Amino acid sequence: MWFWDGIQLDDFLVCHPRIRIAEINDDKVELVGEYHLKAQLVGSQLIDKTFRLRVVCPREYPSKLPTVLDESNYFPRSQEYHTYTNGSFCLGSELKIKSLLHSDKSITAFFGNVVDPFLYAVSHRIEFGNYPFGELAHGEKGLVDEYEDILRLQGKEAVVLALKALGKRKREANKLSCPCRCKKRLGCCEYRFKLNSFRMIERRRWFREHLKQSFTPIERPPKKKRILKSKSKIT
Repeated sequence: MWFWDGIQLDDFLVCHPRIRIAEINDDKVELVGEYHLKAQLVGSQLIDKTFRLRVVCPREYPSKLPTVLDESNYFPRSQEYHTYTNGSFCLGSELKIKSLLHSDKSITAFFGNVVDPFLYAVSHRIEFGNYPFGELAHGEKGLVDEYEDILRLQGKEAVVLALKALGKRKREANKLSCPCRCKKRLGCCEYRFKLNSFRMIERRRWFREHLKQSFTPIERPPKKKRILKSKSKIT
């Protein structure tokens, strides 16, 4: 099947002979087996462990991301360990993962850039009690923290404005205030080049729907009513 050749599935299986194809069809490929990781971050502990994983990769990849599941019950099923009750991993925000895969969409790149850091970080938490990269918050707070990093912004308001701009045509987006808080319009700030690089990752509609589904509206403080003082007449 030509699509699976395009993501270099065979090369991945050659590098990881203990992983096999459990199912393959026009809609998905499902991989099952043992995946070995040996990694160490400077200042942190060595992780040298074999994991039993199940990977479900949809045909729409990378538009739709693979699901990776723990088959050995090694990872506790809780938010603290970023593992859902069915054993699937919360690997990070969709936008960050897609940005990591923008230049290389192979399955090998997906594991190297996304799965390996997850396995290392959460295993380090299980074995040694802490996350070597620092722990990311959950929910909207976690998204804001992650987007601050990849968008090089500060604060929810700036992140929301950036996503709002990405959901519009460039001509419309350039009329908005720049999310970098330079007090210029986006079209007059060099930050637009940074923001426009994300337009190659997803379509405008995706950013609009993501903003609507994942972020609560920013509450503005009510404007204070101005009380006009009547001038007393001097008699």
